[in-house]
Amino acid sequence: MDKELDKLAKENAPLPMGLPAYKQCYYIGARSLYQQYEKGDITLERARQEKQELLRTYKEGEWEWNYFLKLHELKNHFQQLYEDGFNSVLEYEIMEMIEELLK
Repeated sequence: MDKELDKLAKENAPLPMGLPAYKQCYYIGARSLYQQYEKGDITLERARQEKQELLRTYKEGEWEWNYFLKLHELKNHFQQLYEDGFNSVLEYEIMEMIEELLK
């Protein structure tokens, strides 16, 4: 987890621009928890529990984001293979299947 992002959320700073979606969601959720706790709307225990859930979804989102980036890189490699020509029907079928999945 990005400690700087957490610090900004605690300070009620504006949402940093250009963050991936999973970081935006974490930031907005953490900022909200800090505000609710400061106002006395939620207990410290509830804030801790909900922050644990935020951290869990942050890690899940980070994994999904990195997976997407790897798939995108794979797509580029397959595009190169497509441009260079295939050696077999099987390569062509695999390329079509992966290309469909990545759309």
